Amino acid sequence: MKNKGIKITLIIILAIIVIALVNFMIYAIINRNNDYSVKFSLISFGDNTEKIFEKEYEPEELDKINVDISSSNVFIEKADVDKIKVTAYGEKNEKINETINNKELSIKKSKTKVFIFAMFYWCDEKIIIQVPNDCDEEFNIQTSSGDIIVPDLEGDNIQLKTSSGKIQCGNINNGKIESSSGDIFIGNGNEVTLKASSGSIKAGDFNKLSAEASSGDIEVGTISEDVTIKTASGKITLNRANKLKAEAISGDIKINSIENYCEISSTSGNIIVDTINITENSSIKANSGNVVINNKNDIYVETKTTSGDADVQNNNRMSEIVLDITTTSGNIKVN
Repeated sequence: MKNKGIKITLIIILAIIVIALVNFMIYAIINRNNDYSVKFSLISFGDNTEKIFEKEYEPEELDKINVDISSSNVFIEKADVDKIKVTAYGEKNEKINETINNKELSIKKSKTKVFIFAMFYWCDEKIIIQVPNDCDEEFNIQTSSGDIIVPDLEGDNIQLKTSSGKIQCGNINNGKIESSSGDIFIGNGNEVTLKASSGSIKAGDFNKLSAEASSGDIEVGTISEDVTIKTASGKITLNRANKLKAEAISGDIKINSIENYCEISSTSGNIIVDTINITENSSIKANSGNVVINNKNDIYVETKTTSGDADVQNNNRMSEIVLDITTTSGNIKVN
């Protein structure tokens, strides 16, 4: 019995050592490209959140703000202030590195301590950038694991990227927003590129827009010029577009209004358009699904279906504008 107890104790100790080594290896792999000076501590308890950085800047000193943080939420807040203020919260052993070069502020965080065992432990890691209401600086924000929350931004080049977290943004002029694993919510603007590898996209009204989701739905408002939308697994919902290219591998496509031109395809899903008013030859293709158009202008609709019925009302064979609709397995209904 005594030997059995010793064996159980040794197994528990060995398991603890293995867990510690696995934690170390995971951390080392994740941060293999980071130039961090790391000290490892055995254990930690409780809330370890502390203010680790706070500094103010004159707006005329900065044209661009770069934030490259491995594991923090990033918040940009507008206020009735005359200076830009950066405040960071994290573990007391973490350090914020800030540099200014050619009116470009760069903020990075170095983790100096990692706990191999963390029991009942938490830390609210975040960076808050407070800017004047009339701020027009460019922002380039990147975090490996954290959310990015920003208000309306007037800068011409807004870049937001997170590997694991959501991005929530107000109105912007021009920008590129990317989330590897998380949803993207954005207001209105001029021209934007949106990409979510695993998450949904919801955007307002833009002049030009490109949106792509590997696994998630895409919902877009009104696009006055060109729009390209693609989702591998999810549905597409669009209010109105001028020139539209849309592709859904697995999911329905629903559009309220199309003007001038469209190129739409769905591998597995229905395509439903309320009103189409094209001035250029266009195409709609559904491999496995129905195509329904409730209203159209005076055009000629040419249909082809391998296994399905086609019903086109008021078809003008003399029109110079042709809408080509093809289905492999599905019906075509045009009013």
